Amino acid sequence: MSLMLGDSNFDLVQYFLRLWDMLFEHRISEATQARPEMAEAIIRREIEDYLRTSLLRERLHLQPDTKDNAKALAARNRGNELFVPKLGKDLEALQHYNESIAYSEPGSEARALAYGDRSVVCLKFNLFKECLENIRLARASNYPARLADQLSEREQYAKKCLNLLPPIFPDPARRTPGKYRPRGTGRPALQLSYEAHRNIPHLVKCVELRQDSEFGRHLVTTQHLKAGDVLMIEKPYASLLCERDQYKRCAFCHNEDTFTLIPCEGCTVAMYCSEECRDKAHKQYHRYECAVLRDCWRSVGFPVEMLLGLRTVATAFASFDQSLGQWIYRMETLDETKVNAFTVDWNKATDRDIYDTVHVLATNQNRRDHKQLASLIFFAYIVQGLLLDRTELRPLCWSCPSRRKLLFELLLRHTQTALTNKNDVYHMERVKLEDDHVEDDESEEDSSVDNNNSDDRKSPRNVHHEERTHAIAIYPLFSMVNHSCIPNVAPIHLLDGRLAMVATRPIAAGEQLYNINGFSTFDPDDSARRHALQLSHFFKCRCASCQSRVVGFSPVKLLEEQYFFRRLSLKDWDWQQEVHMLVEYINQAERRHLQSVVTGPELLLAHTMRKLHGYAPDDDMFTLTGELSKKSWETTAQQMMRFFCG
Repeated sequence: MSLMLGDSNFDLVQYFLRLWDMLFEHRISEATQARPEMAEAIIRREIEDYLRTSLLRERLHLQPDTKDNAKALAARNRGNELFVPKLGKDLEALQHYNESIAYSEPGSEARALAYGDRSVVCLKFNLFKECLENIRLARASNYPARLADQLSEREQYAKKCLNLLPPIFPDPARRTPGKYRPRGTGRPALQLSYEAHRNIPHLVKCVELRQDSEFGRHLVTTQHLKAGDVLMIEKPYASLLCERDQYKRCAFCHNEDTFTLIPCEGCTVAMYCSEECRDKAHKQYHRYECAVLRDCWRSVGFPVEMLLGLRTVATAFASFDQSLGQWIYRMETLDETKVNAFTVDWNKATDRDIYDTVHVLATNQNRRDHKQLASLIFFAYIVQGLLLDRTELRPLCWSCPSRRKLLFELLLRHTQTALTNKNDVYHMERVKLEDDHVEDDESEEDSSVDNNNSDDRKSPRNVHHEERTHAIAIYPLFSMVNHSCIPNVAPIHLLDGRLAMVATRPIAAGEQLYNINGFSTFDPDDSARRHALQLSHFFKCRCASCQSRVVGFSPVKLLEEQYFFRRLSLKDWDWQQEVHMLVEYINQAERRHLQSVVTGPELLLAHTMRKLHGYAPDDDMFTLTGELSKKSWETTAQQMMRFFCG
C-alpha cells in the first residue's frame, strides 16, 4: 500500500481530457461562437447532460469510504517490513501503522495490533508517555489475549523508564499524549508593531484599503514602515492538510503528533491529535465532507483547490446552522461591491460575516479559457453528486433545484477562489546537506547564518532550515495584498496556523504593500515566474523587475552586502540577534533600496523570522532520522527493544 492517497486507476483528469477532445470541445466551441457571454451556462448544460446519462461512477469505481480490516492489515505489514533495526525507516513505518489505524474498524484486532506496534516505535524514541497511551488505546481496541503478556511487559518497562530516561525530543507541552496542545517556539509571541485598526484588531491602523482602475483593490500604508515591522496577524478561514502529511499531522490543528494520532470513525483519511480536535473538525466542517474525501483524494491530478473549496463550503454551511434557505437568502441580498475584509467589524463579526469576506474573493472566472472552466465545472458536478448521494445534504437538497444549484455554484466558486487566493502553509524543518554542498568557503558562509538549532545556537554547518509546506489555506485579509516580484512584505506562518505579514524593507507613506504570490522569494528564475503568473493568476506582472527585465533576485548585490554577511557569519548569533542585525542593516537611512531587485538581507530577514517563529523541535521528528535513530539505540532501551521486537 502507498501512503499517498492518489490512485492511478482513478485518473479523473485524464478522463476529462479524453471527453474534451472527443466530445465537449467541438460542441462548446460551436455553441459559444455566437453567444460568448453565455459560455458558462453552455458549458454547464453540456457537462450536466453528459453526467446525467453516463455511467461515470461505474467507470471511475466511485464508492463510499468504509473501514476495511484487510487494508488495515496490509498497511500494518508494510510498516513491519520497514521497522527493522538500523534500517532507518522507523518513522516511515509509523505512518503505515497510522494508516492501518485509519483503515481499521473500531474495536477490531487489526486496530489493536497497529496501536501495539506504534507503542514499540514510541519506545525506540524514548517517548514513554506516548508508549503508554498507545498501550491504553490497544487495550481499548480489544488487544488479543495471546499477546497480552508482551503488552504488559512493555507497559512495565515504559513506566520504569518514564522518570529515568529523558525523551529524545524534550518538550514540556508534549507531556499529555492524546490531548490538544498549542505548539510553541518557547519565544515571545509576535505582536503588531503599531496601534491596531479600530475594527480589525489583527491589522495595524496605518494600512488602508484603496481601489483604482490599475491595481483594483490593494493595500497601502499611511505612514513610513521599517523592515521587521509586523503589520498583520491573521487566522485562516479554512485550511487543508497536504496529502503527504496525512497520517502524520492532525487534520484539524496540523500538529505533528504522529505517535498518538486517532482516526475519524467515518472515513479512512482524517486523523487527529485528540478527541477535542476530532470533535471540533466534525462540528465545523468534517461532517459534510467525511464521506467524499477518499474519492476526491484518490483522483490523480484532481485539483487540491477543489478540496479546499469543498472545505470552505462545508465550513460556511456549518455557520448557517445547516440552513441552505438562510444561505440562499443571504447570497441573494449580499451586495458584493460593498463587502470586503475592511467593511467588517471583526471585533463582533459572526461566522457568517467572516464568510462574506471569503465569498467576495476574486475567482478570475471570466479570464479562464473554455477548457479550464469546463474542467472545473466537471469536477464541481462530480463532488456535488457525491455530496448529495452520501451526506446529510441529500435530504436538504435533493427535492429542491434551487438548493442543488446553490451547492454547485458554491463548489465552483470556492474552487476558483482557492486557485486564485490560496496560500501555502509551511513550517521550518532542519535539513542535512550532502557534503558536496558545503565544501567551498561561500557555501560555508551561507550555511553559517542558517545553522541555528532549536536553542538558537549553532548546529553543524551541514545542517540548515528549509520551508516545508504541510497545508494550504485561505486568509481573506492577506489575500488583498497584490503581487510583485519585488515584494516589500513577507508572510511568516506561525505554529498555531496564523499568518503574520512582516515588512522586509522600508516602505514609504502612500506606498502599496506587495507580496510575491505562489513562489518562494529564493526562486531566481523571473521568466518562469512571469509565465506561471500569467497561467495561474491571469495577469502580466508590471513590477520594476519585470519592466526592466533584470534579474529580480540578488542574494549578494553589493560589496557592502558581502562584508555584512561576512560579519554576520563570524559570531554565533542566535536567531533573535540575527533578526536585530538584519533589521538594523536594512533600515539604515542612507541605504538606497533598488526597486528592481530583492537583496540578500531582505531574503535572509524573512527566512530567519520564519525560523524564529515557525520552527519547533517537534518538527524534527521527521528530519535527520538516521542520526536520531542512532541516538535512540545507544540508550539503555536498546536491550529491551531487541527483546520486544524479537
